[in-house]
Amino acid sequence: MKMRSLLSIAIAGLLSAPVLATTVTGTVTDTSGKPVEGAEVKIEGTRRVAFTDENGIYRFNDVKQPHIHLHVYSSNYIHGDNDLGDVSSDQKADFVLQPASIENIVVTATALQSSVLESVTPVTVIGAEKLRKIEAPTLGETLKNTPGVHSTYFGPVSSSPIIRGNDGPRVKIVQNGLDVSDVSRVGPDHNVATTLASATQVEVLRGPATLQYGSGAIGGVVNVVDKRIPQYQVDGVEGEVEASYSTVNEGKYTRGDVTGGQGNFVWHVDGFIRDTENADIPGFASLEPDDDEESGELESSAMETTNIVAGLSYVAEESYFGFAVEKLDNEYGVPGHSHGHGDEHGDEHDEDHDEGLDDSHDEDHDEEHMHEEEGVLLDVDMTRYQAAGEWHSPIKGLTNLKFAAAYTDYEHAEIEDGMPGTVFTNESTDIRLSAYHEEVAGWHGVFGLQFTSSDYTAVGEEAFTPANVTDSFSLYLIEQKKVGDVTFEIGGRLESISIDVADSDIELEVYHDEEHEGEEHEGEEHEGDAHEAHGTEFTFPEYDFTAVSLSAGANWEYTDGQSVAITLSRSERAPSQQELFSAGQHLATESYEVGLVFDLDEEGHIEENLKGVTEEVSTNLDVTFRKFTGDWGYSVSLFYNQADNYVFQTNTGLIALSEHEEYGDEHDEEHDDDHGGELEGEHEGEHEEGHESHSDEGLPVYYFQQADADIWGLEAQAYFDLNDAFRLTVFTDYIRAEIEDDNLPRTPPMRIGGELSYVNGGISADAGFTWVDDQTDTASFETATDGYTLLNASVQYEFASQGIDWVVFARGDNLTDEEARVHTSFLKDQAPLPGRNISVGVRALF
Repeated sequence: MKMRSLLSIAIAGLLSAPVLATTVTGTVTDTSGKPVEGAEVKIEGTRRVAFTDENGIYRFNDVKQPHIHLHVYSSNYIHGDNDLGDVSSDQKADFVLQPASIENIVVTATALQSSVLESVTPVTVIGAEKLRKIEAPTLGETLKNTPGVHSTYFGPVSSSPIIRGNDGPRVKIVQNGLDVSDVSRVGPDHNVATTLASATQVEVLRGPATLQYGSGAIGGVVNVVDKRIPQYQVDGVEGEVEASYSTVNEGKYTRGDVTGGQGNFVWHVDGFIRDTENADIPGFASLEPDDDEESGELESSAMETTNIVAGLSYVAEESYFGFAVEKLDNEYGVPGHSHGHGDEHGDEHDEDHDEGLDDSHDEDHDEEHMHEEEGVLLDVDMTRYQAAGEWHSPIKGLTNLKFAAAYTDYEHAEIEDGMPGTVFTNESTDIRLSAYHEEVAGWHGVFGLQFTSSDYTAVGEEAFTPANVTDSFSLYLIEQKKVGDVTFEIGGRLESISIDVADSDIELEVYHDEEHEGEEHEGEEHEGDAHEAHGTEFTFPEYDFTAVSLSAGANWEYTDGQSVAITLSRSERAPSQQELFSAGQHLATESYEVGLVFDLDEEGHIEENLKGVTEEVSTNLDVTFRKFTGDWGYSVSLFYNQADNYVFQTNTGLIALSEHEEYGDEHDEEHDDDHGGELEGEHEGEHEEGHESHSDEGLPVYYFQQADADIWGLEAQAYFDLNDAFRLTVFTDYIRAEIEDDNLPRTPPMRIGGELSYVNGGISADAGFTWVDDQTDTASFETATDGYTLLNASVQYEFASQGIDWVVFARGDNLTDEEARVHTSFLKDQAPLPGRNISVGVRALF
């Protein structure tokens, strides 16, 4: 009995908080002695938050923490902190903050949530106000003028961010820290299924971020932070609504978000509707247009999107738990992807083949419009469930425990002539648990685990990757210690990845690009083109990878508002399922893709034995200089990345032809069950009589390979305050990427940009340019791209009326209507950037 009592007392001692309560108060002023109103003061290891009043005074009552460490945040100032240590009486702690000349926002994507100035890794945060000015229909186009960030640009309807020349699986796209779990990493024609309607900020981590987000994030991370799961109590109702119109595509955009609460319960609802027509372009879409191609319009570039999110949270003093549901419906065209089918079009095919989305939108648009369309539409349907929770000081030794999970059911169908073609699905789960510990010998940090699972399928003519299930389990640790003006950070991650792949039947017919004119190859001849056929059914083993990533860095704030950060990291990445198993026509990129596991020789033969693959190993050095004070400042990052076994996709110079290419009625009857060049699982009966080829000359063969690579460059941004109203901002970035004795394909060209902005009272305006250099450092079989200059401007007026803050705005893009082709795009020769655009709108905040 006595032993049981002692045990009970011990357990109670571990779980119970100290009963001694203290009061902490103080003032927050700037260096001139002026009170800082609205500054956020937090007690580390708790959910206690206080905001300063008009006199700069904050106050905490009934503080039960024995060790008190205060942090002060204000986006207009350099952040401050004060470790009061172990206390047993009331405390008074005053802060004097140095003004910052840019927004010094807390970066939620970093494990220990440092500010932009304090971050050891290169990071850019776009706040809500700036985000509203630059928001585009796609994430890639929204971020493309951020230093070090470019866009894949698959037309204005689909584009993903490219960070330091890395795209696809090397760039992680997350929503509130959890993977968006779409199929945008599989192909550039697949849009990123994340929305910015209620985003409070977008965070771009450049360089490896594998410790927090997994081995795939060697290139960087884009984290979209929104309000779908409220974390703090709200009294009453607050929100905003917006409506805008764009001339370049007759685009109509309406959005809104509302948050309200009563007591411990807080709810949130947001959503938007976007409806655009085909985009206007200067001149022809094709770099070498056909005689019958019409100018002035980018066909198959319209989109209709509806999205709604609803969330509910229970918020207590030291914890919260919330749940959110998102429903996304998105239908958009695919530029450069149109192809006709069968004799149902008859002689009209040649005349109508290149038509994009019908300009008219009426009540029968969804059905009639799709059937009239000769191109390809992507019809996206996604439902996402997300949960998050936080518990401060759960047990002795831990300051915080965080939980986050998401389940995503994603599907999109490629609609050809009103009929579903290839259907892509991805059911995924992402679960993360993080525990923050108290200081040990001056070190504080987080350790955690993460589990992800993805069940991917693709069924249809363009199912160029086999069905597979990918599971990963990870452990990670990140520690930080501050010694004087230097913050040290170290960390590591151990990740186990397994991929279970369905059997696949591969048939490839090729001839050399330079030889196909008139050359005879062994095999069957069709329509005068001779080529060689080879087909094999592959049974894949289960692929297992172990990725180990390590990182060490330091940030030295050698004077207030100025710092230099150095980071050295070694990251391992398992190849993605697309890189490993692609084997078929990928018409979005107008290519035939062959994955790493296949042994493809120079003559186009695929051997029956599969090749071995290994993890990609990247060693990265980053040096970042920052100055955020005074009437001028800058951020400059230099980076060098040496990668072993780098996975890259190269043009082989071979051409792939389908067996059904340009056949005729009698050939269709012989190939009902076996269409060459198509993956197993194609819908039966879709091969129509008189079926035409997707391409008159076949598709170039792109082969994933591994070799050593070197990638280096810089990104820089500087600003100059000319006076209290005018600011001049300039930026540039430059990337070189080499693979053995060749250049990496689709490397972004050098850019220089500038903007002159004006703010005075309720009026703000800006005018800027972006100059993009020619790109002549090309890979084998890749063509060069001409440079271009884009001019942009915007103006807005803010005023208050009856308790509502109104914003009326206008923005002009590509004001000179210049033809601009994006070198990083697979469609650079088929889809230029949109022409001159004027957007006008109004926003109300309440």
